[in-house]
Amino acid sequence: MVMVVRNTRKTAGPHRRMPAQDSLWLHLDRPENLMVVTSVLWTRTPVDPARLRSVVSDRLLARYPVYFQRAVRRGRRLAWETDPGFDLGKHLVVRDLPEPADQAALQEFVAARRSEPLDPKSPLWTIDLLQGYRGGSALVCRTHHSMADGIRLTQVLFSLLDRAEGETAPHAKVGGAGPNREAVAQPVVRFGAAMLRALGDTGAKVQRQAARVHPVLETAVALPVLGATAAAGATGAAAGFLTSALSGGPRRAADLVAGAATTLWHSATGTGELLGPSTATGLWDGEPGVEKTAVWGEPIPLHALARVGHDTGTTLNDVCTALVAGALDRYFAAHGTARPDPSDLGWLIPVSLSSFDDELPADLGNHFSLVLAQLPLGRRTFAERLAEVHRRVARIRDSYEPVLTFGMQYAIAQSPAVLGLPASRFFAGKAVGVLTNVPGPRAPMTLAGAPVEGIVGWAPCSGRQAITICIFSYAGEVRFGFGTDRKLIPDPEALVDALAAEFAEVAR
Repeated sequence: MVMVVRNTRKTAGPHRRMPAQDSLWLHLDRPENLMVVTSVLWTRTPVDPARLRSVVSDRLLARYPVYFQRAVRRGRRLAWETDPGFDLGKHLVVRDLPEPADQAALQEFVAARRSEPLDPKSPLWTIDLLQGYRGGSALVCRTHHSMADGIRLTQVLFSLLDRAEGETAPHAKVGGAGPNREAVAQPVVRFGAAMLRALGDTGAKVQRQAARVHPVLETAVALPVLGATAAAGATGAAAGFLTSALSGGPRRAADLVAGAATTLWHSATGTGELLGPSTATGLWDGEPGVEKTAVWGEPIPLHALARVGHDTGTTLNDVCTALVAGALDRYFAAHGTARPDPSDLGWLIPVSLSSFDDELPADLGNHFSLVLAQLPLGRRTFAERLAEVHRRVARIRDSYEPVLTFGMQYAIAQSPAVLGLPASRFFAGKAVGVLTNVPGPRAPMTLAGAPVEGIVGWAPCSGRQAITICIFSYAGEVRFGFGTDRKLIPDPEALVDALAAEFAEVAR
């Protein structure tokens, strides 16, 4: 499943209309699952508060006006409005981490922050600078999804960092845990996106005109818009395929035609999973509560994971995902809730629609998709699990599933809440949670002069989802983090231990 959201606007004036693909995340906010992206990094030495304020002012506030704008309602629409009483001191708060100021104390602080809503009367972000964490500092950043997607917010976080003295290695590209699109698919997505945006803008205007006549007409008009925008995705795929086939000569055309059959089959399989029954039933089922958790384990050497991928002909992403699947198997077995052998478990995985870009748009916004991926459970060995993960990721990569579902997801953002919210919750119910994989900087970095030791960050859950898992690489190390609903999953430390045990067995 793919939820596609895109930002093409320009910043102007004290008021700026909030696009539907951004305001959708405000509508999805629930006390039990806040639409807030949470990131944590920690440093070896203390961070100077004055120097950090200067960095935030120069690299965040001066570049991205949405950081001093608040969400307001103007008529029937939401807009970004400059906060006349903006005070950086209310958003960047310096405090001491409670004793013993260890990892457990930091995790408890992050868990508490994940449970607290942002102030709706102010710009929707906060940064906590915690002094004393293991002799250094920790930074806890919380930003509402309506301001930007998690991938762009990660890039914003990286922009606060500087390369450590003497380091020359480049940044790793930032992307989702899902598969990267092949080059031939990129013009398809761009073509489909352009058509959908045009249709979406037209549909939105018609809906606004209909609403002026009678509110019921707004919903009625939205129905054909849903169908029209979904059809545009298929049109974009066909146009992109023909363009690629005709531009490469007969042999290229033959290769593309041969691959098209596989692509269409894979796309149909993905669509069937999207519209079929949920695989989340029976696992962590129930209504989530307000209280959340946040834990992460010891780092794993990146070269060790890469070596496994090299030896098995798979990718680093495949290896990390298979480790998560193995950890879940161990967790369910220990709790007596093992799934039938074998079985699947659905996860939503964010995928960036653009490559790493130092020049992010000034108004940020959302430009990503959410892929529905089934993780295999119940495999007897890691090798079997890894092979199955690789096969499933390849199926998604080699399909036009994002294009086929592009229109439907864009239409959800454009449609009135009476249609959009139930549809969003329906798709959220397809998965038990969210899984993200973010390749961070390859070289050691500093924050306001202090060496950064580690970074983790979580995307929010939606609907009744109970868990968000992050895989975050930085400076040659990979960390796995688990953010859970304390009511449904009160022991996330067991997941950390299960992941460590899974890797230890693979390493042996």
